[in-house]
Amino acid sequence: MSNFTHYSENQTFKSIDFSEKSLENCSFSDCTFNNCIFIKNTWKNSKFNSSVFKNCNISLVDLNDCSLQDVSFIECKVIGAEFFKCDKSFLFSINFKKSFLRYCNFSNLNFKKTIFKKCKINESNFIDTCLVEANFADTDLQDTVFHNCDMSKANFCDATNYVINPQVNKVKAAKFSFPEVTGLLKGLEIKII
Repeated sequence: MSNFTHYSENQTFKSIDFSEKSLENCSFSDCTFNNCIFIKNTWKNSKFNSSVFKNCNISLVDLNDCSLQDVSFIECKVIGAEFFKCDKSFLFSINFKKSFLRYCNFSNLNFKKTIFKKCKINESNFIDTCLVEANFADTDLQDTVFHNCDMSKANFCDATNYVINPQVNKVKAAKFSFPEVTGLLKGLEIKII
């Protein structure tokens, strides 16, 4: 698959190495990708609808104007993904379960009710992001930045290693677990004894 328009529906792609290839201008609907590798791949101007990525390596993928609608990433490795570059004009929605995400940028996105369950989201950015009712349950958020986010009613139960400053983020009615809830105080420069 290299630099051409392609449409796939109700297909399963298994153990395919798409590394450094182009899926530009492609469309996938109700497709499943199992154990596929997408290192330095381009998804520019492509559409993924009601599709699932399971146990895939999605690293340094070009997401410019890519449409992701009802897409799930399960047990995936996602490195350096700039989700803020996706096409957000048509029902942008993604979910993550048991996935490892690092150096990802989720800024300026509407992630209302998005699931990030049992993930490791490390050294990533959520800036000006709507996270209303998002679910970060049992997720490791080591060195991830949250700034000017609306986290109202979000679920951070059993989440770990987060630092969320309530002075620059909205956290009304969000759920947190003890003792990690002290991560809300770290940005306030106070001492807990």
